[in-house]
Amino acid sequence: MTLTMHIGEFKARFSEVIELIKSGVTVKVIKGKSGDLVGYFGKTLEPEKPVQRNLGFFKEQGVTINHEDLHWSDQELEEFGL
Repeated sequence: MTLTMHIGEFKARFSEVIELIKSGVTVKVIKGKSGDLVGYFGKTLEPEKPVQRNLGFFKEQGVTINHEDLHWSDQELEEFGL
């Protein structure tokens, strides 16, 4: 079950909202007259999967970059002056 609340009501009833979330209710929080989404709060919400990004410029140049290439040791960072 999803319950929609304005942000002011969410803040005013926070303790009650926590109990609702513990019981399995998902709370959708909105703000303003337009109903802009602030977020969803719930016990069983799954985090979004990270988006796989491609480095477009390098792909067009025929360069392959591995995930390991994007991590540097402390010594390498010192050599870069960082």
